[in-house]
Order: sequence, then C-alpha cells, then structure tokens
Amino acid sequence: MNRECEAGVSGVVRRMRRGLRAGCGAGRRTVFPARRGERGVSMVELMVALFIFMMISGIFLTSIIQFLHTTTTDAIRTRSASEIATATQRIDRYVRYASAMEYDDAAQRVTMLMSGETAGKQRCVVLQYDEAAWANGTVNTYGKLVLKTKDAGAASWSSNVVLGSLMNHSSSSGVTSDDSLFGAQMFSLDGTKKVLTFSPVAGSYSGGKPITSNVTTTFTARNVKATNPTPDFSVCS
Repeated sequence: MNRECEAGVSGVVRRMRRGLRAGCGAGRRTVFPARRGERGVSMVELMVALFIFMMISGIFLTSIIQFLHTTTTDAIRTRSASEIATATQRIDRYVRYASAMEYDDAAQRVTMLMSGETAGKQRCVVLQYDEAAWANGTVNTYGKLVLKTKDAGAASWSSNVVLGSLMNHSSSSGVTSDDSLFGAQMFSLDGTKKVLTFSPVAGSYSGGKPITSNVTTTFTARNVKATNPTPDFSVCS
C-alpha cells in the first residue's frame, strides 16, 4: 500500500514538473530569419519608392498644367480672332458705301458720310477708339472701339461697342511691353481719303503674358471720288 502511494505521488510530482517546464517555456519566443518573399519593406526601399512616385507625379502635374495653359491660350486667340473678324465685317459695310472720310489722329476718330435712311439726308458714321491704358508694361484698362451713327437732323446718336479687349496704345515711349506690336495705330487714312487701314490688337493675359490676335485690314470707300463736292461734316456735330 505504501509503495502504491509513493508511486502515485511520484507520478503527480513528475506531471507537475512537466507542467511547470511547459509554462515557463510558453513565455519565450524563438526568433527565426524571415524566408524569402515574406520579408517586409526596408526604410531605404520605402524612400526609393516614394522618390520615384514623386518624380512621376511631378511629370504628370507638369503635363496637366501645360495642357491647361495651351488650352487657355488657344481659347483666347480663337475668341479675339473671331471678335476682330466680326468687327471687320461691320466696319467694311460702312466704309464701302461712304461718300467722304476724314481722320482725326489725335482723337483716334474716323468720321464718314453716307446716304441716310431718309431720302436726301446724309448719315454720319463715327468710329471712335478709346485706347487701352498701360502701366508698368501691363494693360490696366482695355481699349474699346465704339461705332456711332446719326442721320442729319437727328437729336441723338446711336452707339454701340464694335470691339473690346483692345491693347493698342498710341504712345511709343516704352509704356507697353512691346511697342512694335501694341504701339500700332488703330486707324490710318491715305492721302486720297479713300483707303482706311484698320490694325487692332486684341486679347488678354494668361499666366502673366499677353495672348493676342492682331491683323491689318484695308477698306476702300468706293463712293469717294475726286469729282465729289466738298464734303460737309457739319451733320456730325
């Protein structure tokens, strides 16, 4: 009986020892080297990846900005060219049928006489350019070309803007950013007072740079003849 008790106690003690050894071993961790394909990303690899990403992003953003700038530039040129073409057509309809023309260089004003809507009465047509205001090589206020008409005996003028966003400036003293372009006179009249030259520069700014459309057009007054009587511009007063 004593032997059996001793054997039982010994078994219990052995099991308790194994349990204690197992419990102590459970708190330890063995570090093994990571297998290929299971390793994480090192700091150097992460920095290289971020650098490549930033380079690609920079190139992409630069391309987008350049595309938007080109699109804006094209839109400005297209719009200003269309506006000049429309204004040119309107001016041509008046100059073509004018019987007399004169030009005031100081006022930048063209005055024309033509047949009015009422038989026997003349119509006065005035093209007045209110020039652009420049400061430090930049347009502060855009110029505009105004068309005014009045029949003889009428009490008031009919007036409307033919062309806006103009940059022409009569001064050539370095006020503009490019006097060879923006210093062009809006109008000039030849010695016969029959051929009118129209030289608008229209546009706006994009990215701090002027984007313009400019053209020079000549109009011929078919009804201006040397045999015509001396024109009377008093109807324009």
